[in-house]
Amino acid sequence: MRKILILASTLTLLFYVPAEANTKIKSISINEENRTGINGKVLDQHNKPVANVKVTINGKIVITNADGEYSFTDLNEGVYDITTEINNKKETVQVTIIKDKMVSHDFNLFIDQSIDLSEVNVAAKRFAEKKSDMVARMPLSNLENSQVYSVVPKELLDEQVATDFRGALMSSPGVTNVSLGVGSGGTGLAMMMRGFTGADGAGAIRNGMATNFVSLSDPVNLDRLEIIKGPSSTLFGSTLVSYGGLVNRVTKQATVGEKGEVSISAGGYSLGRATIDYNKPLNKDNTLLFRINAAVHREKSFQDQGVNKTLMIAPTFKYLVSDRLTLGLDIEYFQSERNTTYVGLGKTSIKNLDELDWDFKRSYTSNDLTSKANVLNVFANANYIINDHWTSDTRFSYSNTDNNANYLFLLISDGTGDYAGERLLQRRIMNLPSNFNTTQIQQNFVGKHKWGDIENKFLVGVDFTQLVTSDSRVTVNDYDKSATTLLGLTKTQQTIVNQDAPTINSNTYETLLGQGTRAANSRNTVTYSAYVSDVIKFFDRLNVSAGVRVDRFNDKKNNYMQTAWSPKFGVVYEVIKNQLSLFGNYQNGFKNVQPTTLADNNRQFFKPEQSNQFETGIKFELLKGKINGTVSYYDIKVKDKVRTVPNTDPTSALTTISVQDATQKSTGFEFDLIANPFRGFHIIAGYGYNDSRFQKSAETTTGTSVEGNRPAGVPYNSANYWASYKLTRGEFNGLGFGFGGNYSDGYYFNDANTVKVSGFNTIDASIFYEKSQFRIALKGNNLANKKYWTTLSWAQPQQTRTFVANLTFKF
Repeated sequence: MRKILILASTLTLLFYVPAEANTKIKSISINEENRTGINGKVLDQHNKPVANVKVTINGKIVITNADGEYSFTDLNEGVYDITTEINNKKETVQVTIIKDKMVSHDFNLFIDQSIDLSEVNVAAKRFAEKKSDMVARMPLSNLENSQVYSVVPKELLDEQVATDFRGALMSSPGVTNVSLGVGSGGTGLAMMMRGFTGADGAGAIRNGMATNFVSLSDPVNLDRLEIIKGPSSTLFGSTLVSYGGLVNRVTKQATVGEKGEVSISAGGYSLGRATIDYNKPLNKDNTLLFRINAAVHREKSFQDQGVNKTLMIAPTFKYLVSDRLTLGLDIEYFQSERNTTYVGLGKTSIKNLDELDWDFKRSYTSNDLTSKANVLNVFANANYIINDHWTSDTRFSYSNTDNNANYLFLLISDGTGDYAGERLLQRRIMNLPSNFNTTQIQQNFVGKHKWGDIENKFLVGVDFTQLVTSDSRVTVNDYDKSATTLLGLTKTQQTIVNQDAPTINSNTYETLLGQGTRAANSRNTVTYSAYVSDVIKFFDRLNVSAGVRVDRFNDKKNNYMQTAWSPKFGVVYEVIKNQLSLFGNYQNGFKNVQPTTLADNNRQFFKPEQSNQFETGIKFELLKGKINGTVSYYDIKVKDKVRTVPNTDPTSALTTISVQDATQKSTGFEFDLIANPFRGFHIIAGYGYNDSRFQKSAETTTGTSVEGNRPAGVPYNSANYWASYKLTRGEFNGLGFGFGGNYSDGYYFNDANTVKVSGFNTIDASIFYEKSQFRIALKGNNLANKKYWTTLSWAQPQQTRTFVANLTFKF
């Protein structure tokens, strides 16, 4: 770990420190003569100085000293916007800078001493604010951006008392079927977006950079979630992105001022959780900033067996080296232990999972059968303002995950003989230790120019991404049968659905693993990328954008290289300036396809899969940004997918061959809304309709196919919503209520569309009381006690009704 930290720090410091290290931000002396600039004070409503206020002009930043003073020198003559910011509240005025003069300007800010209404206003703004520099990798407002995205802020997660990352994702408009996913020994979150699975895209992007796929996280370090819709390979590559979109985890950053909070949660199924968030400047100049978030989580399953133990520690540093250079370093260490049990189909005649009348309290597992993971994420960046027009952003990300997975697969089959009429479970257990490593280095240059009525924002970047994994696996194909043989019993054990199951004995399991044969797998891929993106604004209303990416993919294990191109285009017209936009976009995504080995040991090569989206709609930001939303229609087509077909060559020994002509089409309508229409009231809601179909697909030797079928796990209709109201005046000031839920149509469990999964409608509610120094909350999840499944390849019964209480102290 020490080597990692040294490397991260060196990368960020290497390029810029020598040129700017001698011009640090510091407490200001305003006795400066014959210089071109501005100085003054920041005062509150009582004309008292306010310290630690961030003051920005033309990209330069200073922090007010103990006397509220600020100063900028060496400016050019002209008109500037100067902005103050404290507690996420900004105020901007225009000033005129005169050559060889120090202009004086004082700010009078309203600082609410009770802080309750202040917190409401800040939270209200965050709820309704849809702002991100990461979606376009350049400063671009939502109404200027042709891509559709949504933002879930940490304030919403606080209101919903989100205790895990799945709960946070369930609040994200456009995201459905969120469940634990498996792959290569890891355990992460999988989801559906726009008709496509997103096991890689469900939070594996962190601060715009790749971490490890199928690796979990904790919401304690989340500042917000950015749900970026549609294929996005042009700017985010193809390593951890699904065709339906991606989820970008934006983490909390160190800020000016000392503050913190400690939170304790307790609830059903022995839930115990403690978190801390502490921020403090490390020097008097407020240039070296530190923040740490940590969480300890212990919980039993809602079933008869099962545990969930997690630990997360996430420190972050920010160093304001100068007015132009900012360095950042943040680290996440996450430790997890939990049961990973999945339900699948064997030889069974069921047409709907409801036919099982599944007892949701039964797990068929053991507390000894868990999957463990140790996750380390390191992120470093250097942001440098080159001049008034160009900014450099250097980023480095490293992720390492050590897993020791013990997957339990419950395969449902129809009983025969003595068990005729019963549903039997074959308990298949796989032990799969693995190691994931992802390294990404990225360099972006962002330019901003204006010529008369034309404004241009330009991005050029290069990217290096390496993914290295290794695993070994051994499977106990039928635990009950194998244990019977091992123990010398005369009658074979059987596990029957909804009846007591023979205990999975850890000693027996370890002995059976030792009798099996392990298979080892590894991968080592490197991707070199370059991309450009240009956004031109005409006459302050019309935005036209275009971008392209080229990837050189190198599969080192298979000695295989492949090049792929990814273009994108967009048009946005602001019908009502800063309020209503019409937009259209073309987005591209791709995935590299590894070669296959044929029966004659020759290799068959394939082109990259290609996904193309056309989308149009409207975006609105009304009531000075208090209400914003998007209405859109999209059409996505994936082509060049590899499918298996019968081999018609009578001279060949192969019964099937692979061809690359499979396609999948997905069309749909989406609506999302984030609003704070009046003080104290918040709402976030999303609705989606999706019609996804296989147009060409894999065939079997009998010629059957899934052509025309819907992909597994994709509902036609889905929605989520949350609304809350907090009293901001009167005797009960600080008392609030929240209400929301998730809805999903039924869908198919498999691509063959032979087994259905019923839809669900869950309802949650909360009551809370909040003051400046504490918050008390009680949250009820799944209040109707709905028994429902989520499925992505495998099915998982979801938690029934439970309650969570939370107490937070702020200091």
